[in-house]
Amino acid sequence: MSKIIKYVSIIFIMLFAFITSANALSVSVKTTYVNLNELIYSTNNNKDSNYIKEYDSLEDFLNDKNSNKLDEIYITNFLYDGVSTVKSPDLDDFIENDSNDTKIKTLEIKVININTVGNIEFTGEIKGAMIGVNTNDINGDINIILKNVNIDTDSKKAPAIFIYNKDKNYTDHKVTIKTGKNSKNYLEGGKLKKVSLLGSDELDKYSSYYSNDSLTNYNKYSNYYGIYTSDEIKNILFATVEADNEDLQDGDPLYFYKGSGAISSDIDLYFEGEGYLKVTSKNKEGIETKGNLIFSGGTGDYEIYAEDDCLNTTTANSNKETVRNDLTIDVNSLLAIVSEDADEGDAIDSNGKLIINGGIIYAFAHPSSPDAGLDSVNGTYINGGTVIATGNMVDAISSDSKQDFIFASFNKISKDTLIVIKDQNDKVITAFKTSRDIGNLLYSSSDLKYKSYKIYTGGTIDGEETNGLYTKINSYTGGEEIQFNNANNKVVVKNSSNFILVILIGELVLLIGAIALYLKGKKKVNNLE
Repeated sequence: MSKIIKYVSIIFIMLFAFITSANALSVSVKTTYVNLNELIYSTNNNKDSNYIKEYDSLEDFLNDKNSNKLDEIYITNFLYDGVSTVKSPDLDDFIENDSNDTKIKTLEIKVININTVGNIEFTGEIKGAMIGVNTNDINGDINIILKNVNIDTDSKKAPAIFIYNKDKNYTDHKVTIKTGKNSKNYLEGGKLKKVSLLGSDELDKYSSYYSNDSLTNYNKYSNYYGIYTSDEIKNILFATVEADNEDLQDGDPLYFYKGSGAISSDIDLYFEGEGYLKVTSKNKEGIETKGNLIFSGGTGDYEIYAEDDCLNTTTANSNKETVRNDLTIDVNSLLAIVSEDADEGDAIDSNGKLIINGGIIYAFAHPSSPDAGLDSVNGTYINGGTVIATGNMVDAISSDSKQDFIFASFNKISKDTLIVIKDQNDKVITAFKTSRDIGNLLYSSSDLKYKSYKIYTGGTIDGEETNGLYTKINSYTGGEEIQFNNANNKVVVKNSSNFILVILIGELVLLIGAIALYLKGKKKVNNLE
């Protein structure tokens, strides 16, 4: 018995040492606190507040940058591109329609630049200013913590948060946006797209893509395109994208910036936290990355409103090969709605895999364009959660999904209509109100255990709802059963006899091993006594 007590004591000592070292490690991570209302900061090592240094001129900024004197948090009144000038806006923003002259202007926006790793905790409200995160050649992780933050860059046509890197494959630096517990955060902005990056030594080559009136337009813009040489372009901090020749339009350069979401990232981007985040883009995507986009932890509530895709992962290289662009979702809730005023837009769009592991997911695509609530290039996998997706197009759900789903298409269900799904026993499975006209419906839940189902519209319902989804239903009466086409359940392909036999044998081996270990341990204890 004394030996057992000794071993138990050793285990507790090791466990205590592990917990202590883990706590010490977490405390050692530096935290910088930024108050957006006053533009001051402090750290966990220095509680004194300091005003964030601000650069009005590029010359002063470059002097400090080249002398390695930049602070860990600093402000510029321009978005620096890392070569020789400051960021300029979309061509459409400065080309005067009533004149043959091309007016070039600097994009005037206040940028709160993060130049460090660790935790950066933001509080407060600011308009016309964005958070810029330079991740080039930086080793270490950045956690952008939002605690009751309100950032609005809509008037500047720029992202509210922009994480940039010239290498879309950069993985030595992890950026996570975290929402503080019980906090409410609001970000609005988006665009910063289609900027001239054609090398001055390639102007003649580029002109061959134009003729007649389009060549005249090209000649108007050629001086602007020729700001950089091709070698300089390679050193641009922000990621560049090469356009296909057939996609070129009047005034479009061969190279252009792509960041366009209210939150835009050139590399992988992670979301965590237990708070609430609302992202609104009146210009383009809601949240857009050129790497993976991961919502993890099974917590956090998100609402994304956009004029294009609400969530989008895409990687465009000169050779047109995709890199890492999977989209993974595990949250408490996520509402993705494409504006009815937009031209198009998928609610959730992945150019890699789309994986849903948990949460209440609402995905409403554009009501009239050929878009889907859930869209992916390499397969959509629903492994958990409650998912409701609508749109005019349907992207197939992988048969390898761990959770069943149902799909129905119909002529049209008008907006603000109550939709109710019942099982073969007339039990209500789910009910929700659609915010727009829909022609297709996808529903998935962990409790889909039935042989057939019916869809009703209208009627009277009593219960509790959040964002149109009834989380509790006391009663439902009336309603009109509607006809639908192409309805089908997921085919479970894993339940073959061989697969089940392998699982049973494996479980039997584990059970025999556990019993043997138990008997062996009991024998040793008896011998000690």
